[in-house]
Amino acid sequence: MGMEPARVVLVTNVGQGFGRAVALAYGQSDYDVVCADRDVDLAAKTAAEIEELGGQAIPIQADMTTQMDVLGAFHKVFEIFGALGGVVHVSSQVSHTPFEDLGEGKFAELVAEDLRSAYLTLKTAARLLDGGWVVVIAPPGNRQPQMAAVLGALSRLTTSFALRYEDPRANLVVPSRDAADPRHDAALVRSVRFLGSSSALGISGQEVFVELPPPPRATETLLPEVRAALDDRIRQDDLEASLYEEADADDEGDEHDLGLDEFELEPFERLQGAPALRRHLVDEDEGEFEGDLADTPRHRLP
Repeated sequence: MGMEPARVVLVTNVGQGFGRAVALAYGQSDYDVVCADRDVDLAAKTAAEIEELGGQAIPIQADMTTQMDVLGAFHKVFEIFGALGGVVHVSSQVSHTPFEDLGEGKFAELVAEDLRSAYLTLKTAARLLDGGWVVVIAPPGNRQPQMAAVLGALSRLTTSFALRYEDPRANLVVPSRDAADPRHDAALVRSVRFLGSSSALGISGQEVFVELPPPPRATETLLPEVRAALDDRIRQDDLEASLYEEADADDEGDEHDLGLDEFELEPFERLQGAPALRRHLVDEDEGEFEGDLADTPRHRLP
């Protein structure tokens, strides 16, 4: 991956969803992970999972919509580690309410959770983070006008920040759907890790659209005996045998489940110092950046 200024990363909203998946991935990659969440119990739970995987993590309570909490989170990292390599901020609030039924209070909450939190994170990073990086994970879009407004504002905020500040570099990642689990969200984790790596130097102010596979069906998460009981066409012993076969097949790819596979980053070095690329689409199957790259050759996503 190359060396970052410091192998310390601050991940926000780690209690669940994309924040948890990203935190687990960095923890399993020998980073010191600072797990920040409004609910300190959820932050502690994710930190404990990282420790169980052999990583190092500390939980902290932080409401990223409050300036004092954001400042406190950054200062806590420097107090403990003396350095900070990068920040992954998760803006995960999604509104599915029909626009005509959306109350003013709910819209204000949406703006605070997604836009204000990103603004405060970038503002604090500009003041305190020297030579590092920030990746903002946007909520997935939908057909509601309020989400178009939030995504548009996040895009303009990130782009304008990158034009104003050379360091830290900042990019926006937009998933195609809501978070599911670390295995099914691995493509997003890989995109975040690339943008936070030294191979992404010179890439800033970009939107990276990540196409994620369909989330698992609810029955896939049930115990074998429960699934068998729900479907009389399935024999429990046959189901268990098939699960063992799947587990054996996945043993060699455990790292891939969290987006931790070793990948080649050298092709992206040609992008260093390139003009702003504006919009990209990350296709998991093909593993390529697509978009308005003009004459730039296609590059395989790690």
